Amino acid sequence: MIQAILTFQFKLNQNEETGEINPEFSPIQLVFQNDQFNEENYHELIQVNDIFSTFYSHTTGITGMKYGYSNFYEGRLKETPYQIVSYFKQLAEGTQYLAISIYELDDDIELFEDLIKDMAKRLDTIFEKLTKAVNTRQLDLISNVNIRLMNELKYTIFQIERLSQLDKLQKVALIYNNEERMKILETLREKPISKKEMKSIVEKMKPTANIDILLRPFLELNLIRRDWIKGEKDKKTGIIKNQGEYLFLVKDILFSRIPNESLLKHFKDTNNELLPTFTQKSVDFFAEYDPYEQTQEELKKLAAILLNPDVYDFFVLMRSNHYPLDKIPKIFSEFAVTEILLDNLKKLNIITEVKDQNKRSWILLLTDIKPLIIFPEYLLPKIREAYRNEGEDGKITYEVARKALNLLEVTYPEKVTF
Repeated sequence: MIQAILTFQFKLNQNEETGEINPEFSPIQLVFQNDQFNEENYHELIQVNDIFSTFYSHTTGITGMKYGYSNFYEGRLKETPYQIVSYFKQLAEGTQYLAISIYELDDDIELFEDLIKDMAKRLDTIFEKLTKAVNTRQLDLISNVNIRLMNELKYTIFQIERLSQLDKLQKVALIYNNEERMKILETLREKPISKKEMKSIVEKMKPTANIDILLRPFLELNLIRRDWIKGEKDKKTGIIKNQGEYLFLVKDILFSRIPNESLLKHFKDTNNELLPTFTQKSVDFFAEYDPYEQTQEELKKLAAILLNPDVYDFFVLMRSNHYPLDKIPKIFSEFAVTEILLDNLKKLNIITEVKDQNKRSWILLLTDIKPLIIFPEYLLPKIREAYRNEGEDGKITYEVARKALNLLEVTYPEKVTF
């Protein structure tokens, strides 16, 4: 759960008489989601030392920029039990701003990266206007810009809250929209693996990766099982080896397009004039579509759609509705450009545009999106091969192989519904 988004300006505060510098972060707008915090006690969320540490991470390029500064930073705070995504902006004339969004430690902050980046684009304009207003001492403009800044922070928190309440379909999207989670899925498609080894694999991709957060959607969708495996004693050294928690894939999953059957049925029942054109468009698409031939890039684009709050709300609405282009419902947020969103959905063949007899354009959902749940029968020979492997690399023990086969047998009749 997001706690707050805090914005600051970095000031040197040089004493004109002594020349001494007393740097500080002066709060601009502080917007809280957790009502336990306010402008008086926000240091319980983030201490001054952590603010300076975050600023240091941006300005020294510690996050990857070699010469200059990094605009975005993710990390865990040292003095309070929270993690952050921060945005740093330095204007041409030198003024420096910092926007810090604060989350609980078990939040999947990668899920909110796009929302923070969208906010940052708008903050660029706001910070420039605020600096100009302060330098020219335009009090009314300063007040107006501060109101706009506060509303922007509130809106971003609102969007993050929307994205925090994921349904099952969106949890599948979490897997296909994340490289580390895709690596977990690809690895488990080969054989069972210890959680410790999986942790090592994903940390090589991203050192700050949290394996428990990455595994969460797999567990919530009942795609994998975790179990403790008793190790084996090495005959030569007496050391217990291969003991610990292991991960087992019991259901595979794939995004698939399906015809919009509810709308087709509605058109048939009502003898709608759009039926022939819409039916032909649906036939043309699915005549060449094979869910097993989709590229990873295509799957990632589908996942991104489902994880965009505005687009997803529109997608759900269109499952059982159709609208004239000139009367699209106003469900998008104030910052969303309807024309761009519709154009992106058309390019992906999610929606289509058809004309009626009066040449009026209508928007319809061409393809619904539904996960395919697959029993991983392909794992059976791979498990046997991994157990029989003579080398250490890729080999699994008898206990791991037996547990994997037992779990596949037990979970075979289980259904994952959407």
